[in-house]
Amino acid sequence: MIKRMLAMILCILMVVPVLASCSSYDPNEDVGETINMYLENEVYDFDPAYAYRSNEALQLTRLMFAGLFYVDDNGKLQKDLVKKYEIEDDDDQGIYRITIELKETYWSDGTAVSAKDILFAWKRLLDPTTVSDAAALLYEIRNAYDAKNGNCSVDDIGVYAIDNSTLQIDFEAPIDFKDFLYNLASPCLVPLRETAVDDNESWAKRPSTMVCSGPFILREVVYGSSLTLERNSYYLRDREKDSIKKYVTPYRIVVDYTKSAADQLAAYENGEISYVGNIALDSRAEYKDEAKVYNALSTLSCYFNLNNELFADVNTRKALSAAIDREAVADKLVFAEAAAALVPDGVFEAKKANKSFRSVGGDYLETTAQASGSFSGEFTLSVADNEVHAAVAEMLKSAWESLGFTVNIVKLGTSATDVILPEETAPTKEFVNDDYHAALKNGTFDVILADISALDTDAFSMLAPYASGYSGRNMTFSVDSYEDAVNITGYQSEEYNALINSAFAEKNVSKRASILHDAEKMLMEDLPVCPIVFTQKAVLMSGVKGVDVDYFGNNIFTEAKLK
Repeated sequence: MIKRMLAMILCILMVVPVLASCSSYDPNEDVGETINMYLENEVYDFDPAYAYRSNEALQLTRLMFAGLFYVDDNGKLQKDLVKKYEIEDDDDQGIYRITIELKETYWSDGTAVSAKDILFAWKRLLDPTTVSDAAALLYEIRNAYDAKNGNCSVDDIGVYAIDNSTLQIDFEAPIDFKDFLYNLASPCLVPLRETAVDDNESWAKRPSTMVCSGPFILREVVYGSSLTLERNSYYLRDREKDSIKKYVTPYRIVVDYTKSAADQLAAYENGEISYVGNIALDSRAEYKDEAKVYNALSTLSCYFNLNNELFADVNTRKALSAAIDREAVADKLVFAEAAAALVPDGVFEAKKANKSFRSVGGDYLETTAQASGSFSGEFTLSVADNEVHAAVAEMLKSAWESLGFTVNIVKLGTSATDVILPEETAPTKEFVNDDYHAALKNGTFDVILADISALDTDAFSMLAPYASGYSGRNMTFSVDSYEDAVNITGYQSEEYNALINSAFAEKNVSKRASILHDAEKMLMEDLPVCPIVFTQKAVLMSGVKGVDVDYFGNNIFTEAKLK
């Protein structure tokens, strides 16, 4: 017996140093690799609240900001910042509540990520002056819808920071709690630090004013030249005990934007670049078989400005839609599929990951050109300054001018701004404004080409913004009244509003899905938005391993290594 006890003690003594060495921080540890990549087209604003406006912004904000949950590549909900959660569904007491406990983690400046940061971010989204479609993801929270629509204060919403690590979310009535937790996986609902964001509209445009909670921080950005992401050494890590590589393997990700599309691919072939996240349009057919292709849950579409007299006529919108050869556009883009409706494949049907809303729904639009006739009128087609938008714009211009319209293409680029931060008198700080996204935000366009991304896995998030009260846009106030905020297109339909309100109120998932299908059908008949193709994300990876992907096609580089 004594021999057995001595043997156990010796084993413990031998194991303890091993465990200690595995978990202890080594100040002399190699910092890790620098990986050269070409990630995406340039992004000029990294604010998660607006990231849904471009696939590029979604990818980058996913790397820099951690959410409560995320959706893995199989469509399963996984915890990110959440340690555990508890659901209370008590009809007798009238309590419908989710209580969330957060993991211990820190912002990139060493400040603890807290429940107050989530509360601030959500209040910001629900403020009537904030323009973001993502607000509707929170509408089931008590008073959230009323706050967004100016009927109560944003301070009245049923979200509370009980303590630094505990968030309480209250609801007016029973809800589908699982579905709401999926909402919380949206990259638009991540925590934000009030001291970094408040009273600073340009906070997400410069590394000097950003703090990040995700695996990487924005170390440096030289617009038009380069972007450098660096490991966030505070991400989920005990800095006194854990290896610096415990949760994030690479030290830096460096993106060189000075290379032409052809030069990027040449550098990739030469092994100078390990990852290409946006394959040059003219080379896509060549790399079609080599590329890894993911659904982006995004639909490249045109918004029509219905405040323009020309587009106020639904027959004009239908003619413009019917003139588009969607199959030809998809062939041109290679990594795309012709869109016969708005909601892309991959969005859940009846909240089930194994069933697609698109496979159940109908095809409402022709995918080959059908229109003919004689029209007149002149308008501007606004696009982002990138090769995909430029190529699609030329195809649309040709199709629409064959009907008799005069179409002027305007590529919206950037403009530089010099500012002086409040705490400084000099020197000035320069950042870049994205004129394209400003046009989207403010509705200053005739027709604009846009990537419309799903905010979560539910079709509601793509369809609701066209209904009054769900658009996430600014309220228009006067002394004693306000006007309802309508969609960016100016679309206003009482029948459509009723469908979305009905879908929002319906708790039976099958009935709710049926209502949403009716809503999409109506939207495709009225066509304030004109879908063109479902976009796919295609990447090249030859010199790097350990790259994962989430359900929305965003690559995860926390375990990336050079081969």
